[in-house]
Amino acid sequence: MKLKASADPEAADAAPEKKVSSETPQSPFERVLDEVGGEGRYQILLLFAYLLPLSFYSPFGSSSLLLMMTTPDHSCSVPGRPSDFIGEEEWRNMTIPWEDGADGKRRLSQCHMYNMTYTDAPKAGTSLYSIDNSTITRCEHGWDYDQSRWTETSVSFFDLVCDDASSVTTIFSLAVAGNALGTLLLSVLSDRIGRRPVFFLTVLINFIFGLLNMFVPTKELFAAARFLTCLAFFSIYQMPYIIVVELSSGHLRGLTATLSFVVGTVGMCCVPFLAWVLAHWRSFGIACHAPSILFLLYWWYLPESPRWLLSMGRVEECEAIMKKVAATNGRALPPNLRELLEEARADEKKTASMKDFLRHSSLRKHLAITSICIVIFCVVYSGIMLNLHNMAGSELVNFLVLSVVEVPGNVVGGLSAHYFGRRLTSGLTLAITAVFSGLASTAITDRWLLVTFCGLAKVFVTAAVLVVYMQIGELFPTALRSLSYGTTTVVGLSATVFVPALVSVGASDRKLPYYILCGLCIFGAAVSTLLPETLGRPLPQTVHQANRIGQDQSFWSITTHWTRQKYAPIGETAGKAARNGAPNVAAETGI
Repeated sequence: MKLKASADPEAADAAPEKKVSSETPQSPFERVLDEVGGEGRYQILLLFAYLLPLSFYSPFGSSSLLLMMTTPDHSCSVPGRPSDFIGEEEWRNMTIPWEDGADGKRRLSQCHMYNMTYTDAPKAGTSLYSIDNSTITRCEHGWDYDQSRWTETSVSFFDLVCDDASSVTTIFSLAVAGNALGTLLLSVLSDRIGRRPVFFLTVLINFIFGLLNMFVPTKELFAAARFLTCLAFFSIYQMPYIIVVELSSGHLRGLTATLSFVVGTVGMCCVPFLAWVLAHWRSFGIACHAPSILFLLYWWYLPESPRWLLSMGRVEECEAIMKKVAATNGRALPPNLRELLEEARADEKKTASMKDFLRHSSLRKHLAITSICIVIFCVVYSGIMLNLHNMAGSELVNFLVLSVVEVPGNVVGGLSAHYFGRRLTSGLTLAITAVFSGLASTAITDRWLLVTFCGLAKVFVTAAVLVVYMQIGELFPTALRSLSYGTTTVVGLSATVFVPALVSVGASDRKLPYYILCGLCIFGAAVSTLLPETLGRPLPQTVHQANRIGQDQSFWSITTHWTRQKYAPIGETAGKAARNGAPNVAAETGI
């Protein structure tokens, strides 16, 4: 249905009746930023000297556990082999039974051996043990691990196999729980004491507990240290990102979001190469966490978020930062700088809370649906990555492939959302993810076909993740946008606590995790269609505007790049916001 300008407050806001209609209404702080320079030398230095090095480093800390917890091929260690007469391979065939593996192929047992009886007086050329092929027992003398890829992993060091294999799931779950808890606690703490001190706190957490993780003597201490290390994973990148984007113009915010993602993907692709070169979990872990101490050098240069300073009433400190920005950018200070900052301080104190979500039906509905979508995305995305341990072939190659495909995934998501709309793209990308997840279950025994299907599934789930984050920014008003991102992110991270348990079922049936992921994607595709289309509509500034989104749309209506003007009148302001929505929304909210 075509909207009437007189009936839509958003259309009225976008109508070019006033002289300033071609420009987005600016907050007092944005006016100050325009004066001192929002995309000058100061911002470029922040981007390239601070944020991009952190973007490159972040995957080394967050993804290292995935490779350190690799479970090598193993079998029972059976003593008594007469080395002069029987080779190792022949001895294994004599002492270890054959069984069906999780992929359906016959293989030597990883957890069982034939019963061995010690002989006091062996015959010449025979073992000290007699082998009873009719009786099978659990491994009694430890395990022999394949060292062709890793000389040692944390799993082989702590013997987290067979009866103790569930400990791997527990450690992964604790790591995810630490990530979710840390994201929540450190985000709250940053609102109390500032983004800058919380960033340096995350650096210390990552460095101290990350290194401690490499030297603990027991699996219990290993799990505890990993939980504490994971508290910092999200915030170590989030805090400086927020500082950079809050000191940058809208155009540079989009560039910041794009570059930080690309550099982060490059860093993730370098992680398996580092693991391949070092091939030992301790040296690999040290190499991943030790460099983080260098970020403490930022103490003398990284500024505090000026918006946070204003919200805390620390106008003088904010003024000092803006003077430094102006000097670095070669711009003159506005004569009424202090007056504008005082006005901005009052504006920054206008906050919102969860109560606003509870008061309005559309906001409640949109928050619930986007939270469900984020949960499904996090579970499917993490499930594909974690399940690489159940995939045949080198986990390092699998990790690299599943990292590289994020680049085309975001390109697909961004272009499709721009031309075919958010709602249609979200549903289709999840439906395609479901197809490839289902196909993956049919390729368990074919390594490269399985990697191909999993890679294609990750391309489209990555696209779906990008689109839903666009929708969150476009469905909620400015005052609630950050809160909506924070709420959905914490809910999604909390749900991933169950992903290691989901992946662990692949140890007995490698098809089952893909069946579950396929079902989740089908459900998510259906749920995502309940969100309204936001393509071509101005970003809501007020709760009232956000609450009205979707009330004029039917369930079967489809908005595309070529038809959007039929459904929403777009003035210059709205058009600019819609065309640049994806990078600007991401940058504005710090996601």
